[in-house]
Amino acid sequence: MPGDRAMYIDVAEGDQDWREIYRLCIGFVNPRPIALVSTTSQQGLTNLAPFSFYNMVSAHPPIVMFCPGLTRDATKKDTLVNVKATGEFVIATVTEAIAEPMVRCAANLPHGRSEFEFSGLTPVTATRVRPPLVRESPVNMECTLRQVVSFGEQPGAGSAVFGDIVALHIADWILDEDGQVDARKLRTVGRLGGSGYCTVTEPYAMHIPKPG
Repeated sequence: MPGDRAMYIDVAEGDQDWREIYRLCIGFVNPRPIALVSTTSQQGLTNLAPFSFYNMVSAHPPIVMFCPGLTRDATKKDTLVNVKATGEFVIATVTEAIAEPMVRCAANLPHGRSEFEFSGLTPVTATRVRPPLVRESPVNMECTLRQVVSFGEQPGAGSAVFGDIVALHIADWILDEDGQVDARKLRTVGRLGGSGYCTVTEPYAMHIPKPG
């Protein structure tokens, strides 16, 4: 509330290390949807990794965006390398049923070892792109790369990957009688700060008023 004591950080002046700013921001920019992104390298190796800087950014054409960041030693993650090389990726929706396997996909595995195998998730051949779908997810989006916007080469710098949705796979059991996704059936998982996650168990509706 106005007048209450509050933490103040002059980010432009560099009052805090970037990692502390990051930890604070992900504590209040939430809940964030999680994209479980499947890619394939030029050599045919598959990679599966979660990203919580993710959303839909255009309706027509339908475009999604996720943001892989550089590691603390400023190297690119396999997902970004693969997307730039092949121009294709798949995003699987993360639900309660696959929350733990999703977290396993974030493990720092040796190059070439499959996150599918490590997590226990199952790759399924896609229809229009080379990266596989995730069988256990009720929603998979096949995407082709539209654009990558880089925000630097320093540790922690992100890249915004924009992709055109070219095919959708949606399980019938999450749809309501009108053919729309029922959030109570889908039960997505969101990302909070630190090691925190949340679930969608009690969605509710609000309607935009019509000015009189």
